[in-house]
Amino acid sequence: MGASVSDAQTLQNGIYTEAQAERGAEDYAARCASCHSIDLRGNSNSPSLIGLSFMFIWEGRSLGELFNKMSEEMPTENPGSLTQQSYAAILAYILKSNEFPSGNTDLASNAEALAGIQITSQYVISSLYFSSPCCTINMSGTNFSSVFLWKNTMPFSS
Repeated sequence: MGASVSDAQTLQNGIYTEAQAERGAEDYAARCASCHSIDLRGNSNSPSLIGLSFMFIWEGRSLGELFNKMSEEMPTENPGSLTQQSYAAILAYILKSNEFPSGNTDLASNAEALAGIQITSQYVISSLYFSSPCCTINMSGTNFSSVFLWKNTMPFSS
């Protein structure tokens, strides 16, 4: 059984190790890259596992939910065929690729231990202003992916 992760932990707490992410990179290259691409950006058939595209799908959901999705449905040609430790290592690699910090303890290798950790953007903007000819909008403290989505729906002029 993997290390226990308390409900108080977040992705910013360093919940995986560098060594685990390195193992995950090897497993990812061998088992996931053919669909999600070597750079994790996905393609027309498989979603991106990094950046805003990843956060658009997973933000606000639990790390346990993502772990379940991976361990029950991936790889698509043979779902559930990896060990739980391999799925956790691949998830650690995905977290590292999204620039979440590493720590001193391996990521847990079961969904229950990860269920209390919310996937949230690490980029919280502390002082961002959008200006248009008519007004200035203070977006201080707004979540980055929310700003991106909001900004792209507003009729700002450049």
